[in-house]
Amino acid sequence: MELGSKFVYLGNEEEDEEEIYCYGEDDLVLSDSDSCSDDDGETCLLDILDTAGQEEYSSLRDISVRTGDGFFIIYSITDTESFNEAEAIHSWLKRVKGEEPVAILVANKQDLDYEAVVTNDQGKALAAKLGVKFFQTSAKTGQGVNDAMTGLVTDIPRSGLDYKIVMLGSGAVGKSSVTLRFVNNTFVDDYDPTIEDSFRKMIKVKGITTMKKEEKKAAKKGKKLKKKAAKASKSGSGVRDLSSSPSDNIAIVRSEQRRPRSRNFFGNVKSAFGFGSSLKQAPPPPPSTLCVAEKTSNKKKIKTTKTDGNVILISLRDLANEPNLVTGDPITCKNCQAVLTGTSILIINGETSSWTCEFCGYMTTDLNISEDEIPKGESIDFMLSPATKVSSQNEAAEAEAPEKKVTPGTIVYCMDISSSMNAVCHMPESQAAWREERNFGAGQITRVTRLDCIQRAVVRLIEQLKLEEPEKKVLLTVFGSDVEVKAGGTSETKPSFVNLENKTMTELLDMGLNMANSYPLVPIEQSHESMDTAVRALSTRGCTALGPALSLCMGYVSKTPSSEVVLCTDGEPNVGIGSRRGIPTDFYRQIGTYAREKNVTVNILAMEGASVGLQTVSQAAELSGGTTNKLNPAEIVRQLRLIAQNEVIANYVTVTFFLHPDFVFDEPDFADNLSRLEKEVGAVRKETDLSFRFKLKDPSKSKSVKNVPFQVQIVYTRNSDGMKCLRVLSKSTEATRDRQRMEENINVAVMGVAAMKTTANMAKAGQGIQAQQHLKNVKRLVKRGARSSEQLEERLAFNAEAEDWDDELFDNVGSYVLPQTMSDRSMAMVQQVGFTNKMRQAAVSSKMDAVFNRKMKPQTKAAYYQYKDD
Repeated sequence: MELGSKFVYLGNEEEDEEEIYCYGEDDLVLSDSDSCSDDDGETCLLDILDTAGQEEYSSLRDISVRTGDGFFIIYSITDTESFNEAEAIHSWLKRVKGEEPVAILVANKQDLDYEAVVTNDQGKALAAKLGVKFFQTSAKTGQGVNDAMTGLVTDIPRSGLDYKIVMLGSGAVGKSSVTLRFVNNTFVDDYDPTIEDSFRKMIKVKGITTMKKEEKKAAKKGKKLKKKAAKASKSGSGVRDLSSSPSDNIAIVRSEQRRPRSRNFFGNVKSAFGFGSSLKQAPPPPPSTLCVAEKTSNKKKIKTTKTDGNVILISLRDLANEPNLVTGDPITCKNCQAVLTGTSILIINGETSSWTCEFCGYMTTDLNISEDEIPKGESIDFMLSPATKVSSQNEAAEAEAPEKKVTPGTIVYCMDISSSMNAVCHMPESQAAWREERNFGAGQITRVTRLDCIQRAVVRLIEQLKLEEPEKKVLLTVFGSDVEVKAGGTSETKPSFVNLENKTMTELLDMGLNMANSYPLVPIEQSHESMDTAVRALSTRGCTALGPALSLCMGYVSKTPSSEVVLCTDGEPNVGIGSRRGIPTDFYRQIGTYAREKNVTVNILAMEGASVGLQTVSQAAELSGGTTNKLNPAEIVRQLRLIAQNEVIANYVTVTFFLHPDFVFDEPDFADNLSRLEKEVGAVRKETDLSFRFKLKDPSKSKSVKNVPFQVQIVYTRNSDGMKCLRVLSKSTEATRDRQRMEENINVAVMGVAAMKTTANMAKAGQGIQAQQHLKNVKRLVKRGARSSEQLEERLAFNAEAEDWDDELFDNVGSYVLPQTMSDRSMAMVQQVGFTNKMRQAAVSSKMDAVFNRKMKPQTKAAYYQYKDD
């Protein structure tokens, strides 16, 4: 449990108002809350994107490259191919950015000079050819890493404190290792190469050339225009329907000269991701009702109330940790069920004692407990029922190599194969340019359908699952007008379901449950070949029976807690329950609630280029604790991988939050005057965070409050061993009426996460303008309060995380007025903003424990690096 500030703020009328500028018609805030602090000419806040070893397309990397200030181009002196690709990367950067990039060439793994196949003279010659500086580094020893970074920064024209740095290079050259050595002086060897992440670091660099004021303004304006163009290009994925074309729907434009170690994904005819200039199209302009210039010219000054740090964040990822078990049963208040903890005050009365509950005032007498017997610590666990199996954590502790054990539950891939999946996608231009540069102009240029994207993604993922979790059970289902099982079990007879138009949700759930009994699954190591064959053979047909397919899959896993359904689709449901003509209209809310009760999560991946009706469909994911994404088909590979990494860590989770009686919750979807809140969460993933704002119930009583207690009770069942526990989090915090004292002690990451979650809820409730105002309000608070290196690093992370959301609310606030008419793009953005977690915004020192746990089996890593999809 973390608070937004070290001090609970009680308010001070003299200090709580401020003047801000707003757009005259709709009160959108035009503040300078995003601008940098005073520039001393030497302080640099680096926002470093580690692109890891991913071949898969990433919109985050795409936008970062287009708007990045400086680039590490890294190769390994033990790998000739990585050296050759370094030149291709530089050429690609010039094409993507449309200008000469500020970059350095880095020869990494100098500690392995005895294995070198690329000499440093060769590196210097290439750097001279490219017109960039050359550095020699070793992430293992730290040699040259800091010099390389400062050398790059000094070459970047200074427009402010913030610098965007992007780490680039082919697989296994040590991009992550170099990044972590720089930001934390740490060497990590067995790092999972599929994880893309950002790290922030504040450093001092002398000798920087500072731009003139006019140049700074021009540079900042140029960055904004580049980002808008990149975002527009990302969303402008054109498609063409080929449903009436021959079955072989990929037209080869020209053939490919393959590289020696690569392999073609679909053989000589089909290749999923080689694209060139013949498919380019002008991106559409970003949607906006009025341009920024028009809004800033019609501004007014208004008074507003400042926000505060009265926020609490609960990171449920901690449920994966070993419980801090205490003996005996918890002593609870008979009135409100709060637990007696170290923050409680015990009154000793001879041989007995009494306790007046700090949350409701009820007195419990005749307690046979002493002060020493009260459970101490901010986090304690009571075991409610014992473990049902051996903990995988204990098993892993005995292993020499990092090994990811099988996680409970079944994965169901539910894939749309309706006729619209035959539409051709115009893939991201930067991805097309990279394929062409990497193959020295001889890259194959093809067109690709949405179905091909899903095929590629699922094949990649089941390959990784086979290596990482060979005992995992996976079911592959597809749906058009009908629903059909394709692979996962041993039976040669695959279940199929037709005539689903008039089936009810209950009937479909029962059909799915019966299928679970008649079609048992086998581990992925046994079903992998048949699943791979089935995926590659998929073809399109029919309409979109999304609701029946989801219901059948939910019924199948309803007896298997910790399962998840991953549903990929590209169109609105139009067959059976859940369709636009379906009854009941709240089907997706019902199925989401059912999933939560059964501890099953639903994840929905919707493809750009078609309407899915996410304003209703997304409820199934939201209520079950799953994710919703609207994304370019090229990014599905990466998104499926992210879902797999964000595994379920606990089941049957219920959270009860207790506030001091003088305080109430302050959230848009909570009832007024509420001091106790119970939330049924269901299954919890490791990236799940909960946040709550609170306020004084009656500000006139603020002078009587000295210390404020908080308690959170979490009932959960551990995924690793089945133990059921009650975790009690308790804290007591000093209160203050001194605004400056509160602001200078803010926890920026907590404030940032809470702001994103709160504004997502506001937008979802149709309060788009209020969401924009609140987000800017928090940004101003963070700007006033952030002073330490950690606070400034987290402020940079918060601003980067919130940048797209802030722009979206400013440009398209009208999209967040009527929730029932919200577009797919708007709904997907709301869902993603609402799933923000602290690890994305935390300073390096706070996230290193999570980083050290990002391990991958050596054989899985080897297979990942060997795979090439040309």
